[in-house]
Amino acid sequence: MKRLLLASALAASVVIGMAPAADAKIKVGVFFGVPHYDYQVGPDYRYRRGYGWYQHGGYGGYDRLSCREAKRHVRASGFRNVETIECNGRTYTFEATNRRGREITVFVDSRSGRVWRG
Repeated sequence: MKRLLLASALAASVVIGMAPAADAKIKVGVFFGVPHYDYQVGPDYRYRRGYGWYQHGGYGGYDRLSCREAKRHVRASGFRNVETIECNGRTYTFEATNRRGREITVFVDSRSGRVWRG
């Protein structure tokens, strides 16, 4: 019995070793996150330097505002003298002056751009 198993294992290794190697003619890339393209797929696609075109706001909202864009949202909401406190995570934090001249804390949702004061 041992000789039969040994002979079949040897025969299988010889057959596998003699099989011609297949040339890989297809290039496969595995990417994690939002896919980027070399061309603009649709009107809602934005260009990101060094990456390419991607769908803004798609793929479950993984696309976040940059700190600079969030600061613009705060200014557009009527706040002045905007200073960055923190731009990490889901909520960005800024110090700003409101219309009455008081310094307040302002928060921005990093995905939707919604602005509210603290």
